[in-house]
Amino acid sequence: MAAGFKYDLVPPDEQEERYDVQTGIRRRGPFKLDTQNLVVGSFLPGFTPIYADLKNKFAYAVINVRVVEAYTTGGEALSIKVAKNSLAYVGMFVGSGKKGAEVTAIDKSNAGYDVLTIKAAFGENIAKDAVLFNAVAVDGLKQKHVANSALFNRTKVEDGITLVSLLRTAAEIEPSKLVMPFSENDKANMKGWFEFNE
Repeated sequence: MAAGFKYDLVPPDEQEERYDVQTGIRRRGPFKLDTQNLVVGSFLPGFTPIYADLKNKFAYAVINVRVVEAYTTGGEALSIKVAKNSLAYVGMFVGSGKKGAEVTAIDKSNAGYDVLTIKAAFGENIAKDAVLFNAVAVDGLKQKHVANSALFNRTKVEDGITLVSLLRTAAEIEPSKLVMPFSENDKANMKGWFEFNE
């Protein structure tokens, strides 16, 4: 560097790849996002799990939560700590496929995690990093929407019609780099089309 010259250049931000982008194949045409229980003005990150209604061209965000601290069930155990920025909402049922609970409140005041308050004890212990899904009923047996696609890019939830582009195939997906987790049901349903590095 020449004397007397100061270079104050900021390197460009490089977005870390969540999957091998060369393997990504998009679904034909835009899909209309079902925004029920989503916050208008918020953003869905790229690669959010999506259930695509291929016939009617609707897209439904698949709501899963990652548990960040092991939960031990019991009469007074009414709080589950989950990763920040989930799509969880009050009134939803969270399930594991064996047990479930109704979410009655969400505390987002902690910088490191959110706390789901549940109506009654979950009924089984939950390991750290386990993924719970949005269940059809409080028993937690059946997942409401099972992913068959992923959101192609970051999308703002609009007050009105929100059109989205979806991926139908991707390989070498890095689960640790995903903002929104995929449940085991999602991964099983997407096998052959989506390849997770795990």
